[in-house]
Amino acid sequence: MLLVLPFIWQVGGIPFVNEVALRPFGMPFPMVWQMAGVVFASTVFALVFHLDRRAGLEEEEAAFIIATAPAGGAA
Repeated sequence: MLLVLPFIWQVGGIPFVNEVALRPFGMPFPMVWQMAGVVFASTVFALVFHLDRRAGLEEEEAAFIIATAPAGGAA
């Protein structure tokens, strides 16, 4: 569910951001909004990664890889 937030940031903010005439750092505001969206999305991905590790997803993935590995070595 958290992974929806970057999408909402990018798509949901368009109607509001396009009308802003502010020019932070000399750049158009929509461009600054997009760059802030990249930082926001990275933060959300890091949070999801951290939550997955806490929930034990790595052990689950390792068990899946072992269970689905071809028998007899390399293909």
